[in-house]
Amino acid sequence: RFEENCQFAGGINTIAAMIDNNTHLQELEFTQAQDMDRNDIAALSSAIHRHPFLVEVTFDFCFSDGWGDDMLRSLLRAGGDLKLEGLSMRGNHLFGFGTGPNNECTLLADFLATNPRLKDLHLDDNELDDNDAALIANALRS
Repeated sequence: RFEENCQFAGGINTIAAMIDNNTHLQELEFTQAQDMDRNDIAALSSAIHRHPFLVEVTFDFCFSDGWGDDMLRSLLRAGGDLKLEGLSMRGNHLFGFGTGPNNECTLLADFLATNPRLKDLHLDDNELDDNDAALIANALRS
């Protein structure tokens, strides 16, 4: 669990290496861990995808100004076999932004429709609208 104001020598790359080196890790939680940039998101997303047993990932209240969208996009698009049973991205200013293929909700809906392992999804306190909710709900029905 990494919470607000956690500091590591080497930053997020050190945490990504810890994820890679802990094969027994099943849950990863970041809460209010601010100031991540695109390189941090790429490093964490890659480590999450490489991990053979990671099933619960939480990034609650970690991102602002579009960075949450980048993290969600990175998690859903990165290569590898994502084995998540739980994903929480509460309070990250996620936006739906229309209906195109780069829309986070479209990516999430596609992921949900093709990954029945995901049983818990928490997106509270974001900027999603009724259309986004309908898109996600329809994906869950398939």
